[in-house]
Amino acid sequence: MDRNEFDRFYEFSDWVAKDKFVLSYSGYVSEDILYAVGQTLRQRLAGHMDNPAKIKNVFSIFVELMQNLIRYADEGPQPEDEEGEKPSFGIVMISDNGNGGMDMMAGNYVSPEEAASLSQRVNEISDLDADELRSLYKTKLRQPTEVQSKGGSIGLIEIARRASTPPTCATYDAEDGLKFFMIKVTV
Repeated sequence: MDRNEFDRFYEFSDWVAKDKFVLSYSGYVSEDILYAVGQTLRQRLAGHMDNPAKIKNVFSIFVELMQNLIRYADEGPQPEDEEGEKPSFGIVMISDNGNGGMDMMAGNYVSPEEAASLSQRVNEISDLDADELRSLYKTKLRQPTEVQSKGGSIGLIEIARRASTPPTCATYDAEDGLKFFMIKVTV
């Protein structure tokens, strides 16, 4: 390793420590990883929060974010497995925001079309109040699952319902014409 790699690693470590990170995970994601990281998060939250309702909301949002990565994060630079499939890959960070709450971010590589669709959905949901979110949630539960969906299409609504502020998102250009999609939620 050259000195620049150590410098970058130290800067990252210093940044993580100063921002009071409760949990940071980057890598391949699967149901097994979700379970293991979830157990760690439960233990860490007990040391950072004393409000059971907030802990439940943070954990529920974490599960939704990880499930979205498991289902949709198969784009990007990760290598293909023996069957030619790319394992899901993403990043999740949860930090104490210093105001009695937690900031949660997740990111993964997606196609430009998927980035635009996700951004539009997050922005639409962010404009809804609690009653409108509840109504939309109930409506979506009664509708058949969308053809292209790998889940119930209600994860973003559930995230917004449990958050203390509306979710926000951003995308950045990545290699191979992909976008890196990020979502931020505060509880």
